[in-house]
Amino acid sequence: MTRARDLADSADKDISGTVTLDDIVLSNDMTVADNGKVIFGAGSDLEIYHDGNSKIADVGDGKLELHSNGTGVFIQKGATEYMGKFETDGAVTLYYDNAAKLATTSTGVDVEGNLIGNQVALYIYTSG
Repeated sequence: MTRARDLADSADKDISGTVTLDDIVLSNDMTVADNGKVIFGAGSDLEIYHDGNSKIADVGDGKLELHSNGTGVFIQKGATEYMGKFETDGAVTLYYDNAAKLATTSTGVDVEGNLIGNQVALYIYTSG
């Protein structure tokens, strides 16, 4: 088994084969070449890689979950254009070209623009 000290002493050297380490702490970036994968799980169930597209792939039997202890999960194009917002204990908002089009609210759903369906029956119920 390779010890962390052995890796630190091997700066600027190639390391191949299997290396087993506990609790890795990086003080700088970790770089993986194009088409190289960072693989997690005993069954190699989760992969993060770049093959011309950036991908997070759940290739196991379970579901892919995103958890947030903060204010929600935002999906953005760049730093200023929203594609989707998932607020903690609040609205889910979907965007088209940075314009909100569909949002959940405490009373239902708000739609901005047209609601178009193909061979869809629309039922409207009221409480009155």
